[in-house]
Parts: sequence; C-alpha cells; structure tokens
Amino acid sequence: MKSKILFGFVSMVGLMLGAQSALAASAPVREMAGIMDHMEHYASDAEKMKLKGIIDGKGSSAHERVLATAISNFKHHPADGDTGKLKQLMNDTSAPAEDRDLAGIILNMNHMPNAMDKEKLEKMMK
Repeated sequence: MKSKILFGFVSMVGLMLGAQSALAASAPVREMAGIMDHMEHYASDAEKMKLKGIIDGKGSSAHERVLATAISNFKHHPADGDTGKLKQLMNDTSAPAEDRDLAGIILNMNHMPNAMDKEKLEKMMK
C-alpha cells in the first residue's frame, strides 16, 4: 500500500516537472523576447548577429526561423515580406503559444512594443 502511494506521489511530481518545462519558452524564443523587449525601431547589429545564429541554428524550429527573420528585417514596422508568414504562424494552432504570441507582437509593433506586449515579452524571457 505504501509503495502505491509513494509511486503515485513520485509520478505526480514527475508530471508536474514535465509540464513546467513544456510551458517554458524555448531558448531562441527567450532570446528573441529579450531583443524585442527593449527594441526601438530596429535591432542592433549585435542583435542581428544573435538572430542570424537562430536562423542558421540546426536546433532552431521553422517557426523560430520565421520569427528571427522577421525581427532581423524589422525597421519601424514588420517588413512586407514577413507579414504573411507571421500571420500564418500566429494562426497555426500546432505552434507553441509563445511562438504565436511573438508573431502577434511583431505584427502589432510600430517602432517599439506597447505596454501590454512588453508584459508578454517579460513573461517569455523567464
């Protein structure tokens, strides 16, 4: 009886830890959220190098590449060539929520993120 209770407890803790990591944003999304959080008008050259690392990274997902490209191309507002891909990502229910949220923030941005979007970005960075 005690072993069943112990097994149940250990299983529950494992599930909780697994759920926590599944809810956390990926490292590339955290990096992009950090760039976006303080971005005004466009990314700096150093930030574009970080974004290029995400774009070229073998571990980056297709969604992360779309986001990094859009941030790299951003000048005061999203580039015309990126808006369609961002809208598609934002509406892709199979994409992680953070990816969809970041796509929406980029699409919504005009020179810099608004206060509500900055709150979302700060949560993504954790």
